[in-house]
Amino acid sequence: MQVFKTAIKTVLRHPMYLIVYAGFLSMMGVFIASGLTFGGTNDSEFSPYETKFAVIDRDGSALSDGLAAYLREQGIEVPIEDSQMALQDAVAKGQSSYILIVPEGFGDAFVEAARTGDELPTLETVYSFYSTEGSLMDQMVNSYLGIAGAYAGIEGSASQGDIVQHAAEVMAESAETDSVEVGGTSSEAQRFVFFLQWGTYTLFASIIVCVGVMMTTLNRTDLRRRNLVSPLPSLSYGLQLAASSLLVMTAVWLWTICLGITVFHEAASMISGPGLALMVAASFVFATIPLSVGYLLGQLGVGEFASNALGNILGMVISFLGGAWISFDLLDPSVQMLAHFSPAYWYTGALQAAADMSAATPEAVIPILENMGVMLLFTAAIFAVALVAMKRHCLQAICFVCIQNMRKAKAGVVRLSMLMNQSLVALKRLFSLWMVKMYTLR
Repeated sequence: MQVFKTAIKTVLRHPMYLIVYAGFLSMMGVFIASGLTFGGTNDSEFSPYETKFAVIDRDGSALSDGLAAYLREQGIEVPIEDSQMALQDAVAKGQSSYILIVPEGFGDAFVEAARTGDELPTLETVYSFYSTEGSLMDQMVNSYLGIAGAYAGIEGSASQGDIVQHAAEVMAESAETDSVEVGGTSSEAQRFVFFLQWGTYTLFASIIVCVGVMMTTLNRTDLRRRNLVSPLPSLSYGLQLAASSLLVMTAVWLWTICLGITVFHEAASMISGPGLALMVAASFVFATIPLSVGYLLGQLGVGEFASNALGNILGMVISFLGGAWISFDLLDPSVQMLAHFSPAYWYTGALQAAADMSAATPEAVIPILENMGVMLLFTAAIFAVALVAMKRHCLQAICFVCIQNMRKAKAGVVRLSMLMNQSLVALKRLFSLWMVKMYTLR
């Protein structure tokens, strides 16, 4: 198990990757999921947000009084002094989000312009651009004046009081609404679902970087050639490397799941037992995809810096297409079509279907298993490419070793031939000396 231990030590030599990608990103998901509002129960009543506003009425007409009365129904009026400095301070200090200034003679001029078809006079407004409250309040004022102008143009004999009454009646009308709960999951349970959706970024970034760094270190050219000529079987080497990669993936996955269940235990308890089990299983299946990507990057010889960059970029893109950043329904149709080629789309679908499942019926379980099967196809396809890359590297390393051995053998043959030549020369000299001695004796 020497290869297994070395691979794990390689990952542990880079603790910052686990702290930043697995720890920090997971905690960020906890904070975001805790701060989001997923709605309440059907018994809760909707209460609109009340904006702080102020009206500086320099006209005093029935139209300006009616407009001010309408705004009081929409927000909270705050008293402000009619001076330039006071108006600026009110917006800058947050005392009022919207200030409406009605100039003198506005009511008569507005009615006259509406009846003659001229351009309607405008009102002066002061509101901060850092918030949408003032902008929304200004849209309400424009809607009110639009209805009042249309009625004044149609009813030429209507007084300002009649115009104000008609505008108030029209603006009071509203459509009937009701709160509809999507699927079988409570709103609070969606908090746990969102955390797992956010986990696509955590899993992709942490697993790709950690496994990629481990594989890149062990696949260095000199180290790989030494392993090929070692007595360790290739099967044992591959199994130990796979076991170490699987252990890193499982550790990151367990951290994410345990953190989510611990922090959002109330949300998880609102999901049925089979549904929660399928959500955990879908999360494990999804984690195998960044595992295969990290394995592929290691076989391709991608460096540590490139693994960090690719892990972050792929994590953000995959999580975005899965609906972790923006609701999938709000995406452009072309982006939604592109998301079908992303594993996060099928992962999100499996999570939501499992969360909405109330009973483990075949009709509810089969679609979830189909989504998990698609994710496994992503894993198999990427892993197949990694195996091809590994085979190419092995062939290159074997060829290099063979060439080196052939060169050494060639050098040995050359040295052997030189020794044989030297031996022949020495034999010739000995034979010559022997012949000379024999001749001398005679």
